[in-house]
Amino acid sequence: MKSARVFEKFIRAIKTHSLLNRGERVVVAVSGGADSVALLYLLLEIRAQFELDLIVAHLNHNFRGKSSDEDEEFVRALAERLSSRLICEKISDTDVANREGNLENWARERRYAFLAKVADAEHAQKVALGHTMSDQAETLLMRLLRGSGADGLSAMSFRRELFIRPLLSIERYEVLDYLRRRAVTWREDPSNLDRRFLRNKLRQELIPSLLDDYNPKIVPLLAGTAAILREESEALRYWAAAVFDREAIVEGSRTIWDVATLVSLPSGLQKRLIRLSLDRLTPGKQSLSAKNVESILHLLREGRGGKYVVSGDFKCFREFNQLVFEAVPLEPEKFRYELRVPGRIELPQTGTSFEAKLKTSSQPTQVLNRWELSLSETELEAGFLIRNWEPGDVYFPPGGNSPKRVAEMLAQRKIPRRLRACWPVVVLGGRIVCVWNFTFCSDSAVQPSEGTRVVVEERSQDR
Repeated sequence: MKSARVFEKFIRAIKTHSLLNRGERVVVAVSGGADSVALLYLLLEIRAQFELDLIVAHLNHNFRGKSSDEDEEFVRALAERLSSRLICEKISDTDVANREGNLENWARERRYAFLAKVADAEHAQKVALGHTMSDQAETLLMRLLRGSGADGLSAMSFRRELFIRPLLSIERYEVLDYLRRRAVTWREDPSNLDRRFLRNKLRQELIPSLLDDYNPKIVPLLAGTAAILREESEALRYWAAAVFDREAIVEGSRTIWDVATLVSLPSGLQKRLIRLSLDRLTPGKQSLSAKNVESILHLLREGRGGKYVVSGDFKCFREFNQLVFEAVPLEPEKFRYELRVPGRIELPQTGTSFEAKLKTSSQPTQVLNRWELSLSETELEAGFLIRNWEPGDVYFPPGGNSPKRVAEMLAQRKIPRRLRACWPVVVLGGRIVCVWNFTFCSDSAVQPSEGTRVVVEERSQDR
């Protein structure tokens, strides 16, 4: 005999949230616990109506030795009894021993990866998960206690990509009642009693206290709050995407914002646009912490450049009146080229070439920069070195009587930060005689009147 109330809620969730289409292949995640077993039975009840092809999937996490293997055997027997196709996988002892970070997070990531792999291999359109309304309430409380924004507090959704949660409107006690009425058995995970895990403490201590002392309907109340926050979060996400498409400038691996435009927006929208800027550059690869977001907001509002925020292979920096998000390797490419006399080298980093030759009476034409200097025999034999500028490099600009830091010159010229790292300098005998795209230095030490006259020309490679 079926529990009419549970079945009605199950069907209503499927129709309201468009969780299933007729004729789909669905992977059903079954751990052996009550929720996942109930999910399988409910899907079997509508299999003919929706013409579903159901595949049972079980991941043996291998955490609890014999108990984990018994869970797997239970699911195998269940699938066989229900004439359902089964795909199982067991995490190796080595992987379990070498796991890193939080145990719950690691297990969840492995489980989702396994289910996605099964769905891809079997060409399934959906993966059904057994999360209930009680799980939703627990998740909201967990994130609230740990600190979270609207996105986090919206908790779980009925549908996200190929994953669906048809039981999200059903409380755990209703699931248990459904199984008991059908005389269906399930496995109890002893780790669910371990109060070292926050979810278990909430389930066994806080939620019963809230039910008894504050509100007997606390579970649907918390789940309803999560639903409201999810709707508002989706609205804000839609609004942020519209603003992004209208105002942001996307250039390859860079997203550029006009500072005045971004500052004029509400702070909550600024934070969403910051996160969206990263997601558009590196979709699904990494996320920003709240601390990262606050650091970027500080860059936005402090009104000067020279600083940046780094997270993974992503960085954000202020460039005059622009806030720039960039997904590039953090370490600039280093290069060092020897330029002989006579000789020529090409710099793919700048799209230019440098050529050194002995001076002749003929004059070059259409040359970007041309310098003449006298070299001693030793300097002539050693030639020039062309390399990245480095912190501490100094240069005598024309008309100056003292050296100036190259970093300061690049900043004054308003050279974008993304270009500065590979900005070349020409070195002779350990002294910089030229900074790319700047006029020849006025340092008398590198302009002796005697010696062999040498011409150095910088040309665009397309000439």
